[in-house]
Amino acid sequence: MRWIVRVYGLVADEWGRWLVVEEYFRGGWIQKFPGGGVEPHEGLIGALQREFWEELRVEVRRVEHFYTTDFFQRSYYHAEARLLAIYYRVWIEGEVRPMLSRQRLLWLPAAFMRLTFPVDRYVGQLLRRGEGGAVPLHSASSSAGR
Repeated sequence: MRWIVRVYGLVADEWGRWLVVEEYFRGGWIQKFPGGGVEPHEGLIGALQREFWEELRVEVRRVEHFYTTDFFQRSYYHAEARLLAIYYRVWIEGEVRPMLSRQRLLWLPAAFMRLTFPVDRYVGQLLRRGEGGAVPLHSASSSAGR
C-alpha cells in the first residue's frame, strides 16, 4: 500500500473563527482546511507554504505542529493508498482571497464547520474541544476575513 502525504493549515481570526475552503471538485462541493499534497521534492513546511500561496495568495509567517494522523485512514480519492495528514497552526501575512472561480473562503466557528474529509472532521472535533495543543485566537492578520 502506498502513502499519500498531505499538509493542512489551521488559521484563526481574532474572533476565534477558522479559515475553511469550499471547493467545487469532482462534481460536488467539498469543505476542507487550506492545504494539499506534498510533492516528492518538498519538505512539509515548504509544501504548506506553496499550497497557501496557490490557494490563498498569502505568505505563511509561522507554523506550529497541531496534529498528525495517528489512526489508519485510507485516502479519500485513492482507494489503494493510505493517508498521512499533518496539520499545523499557521500565522499568515496578507489578506486571504480565493484564487479559483470554483472556490469560496469561509471563516467559521469550529461548531459550524461541515468538513468533507474524515481526518479534517477529526481535527475539527479537536478544535471544538480545545485539544491538540495551544490554540491562540489572534493568528490571522487583522484584515483577513473582512
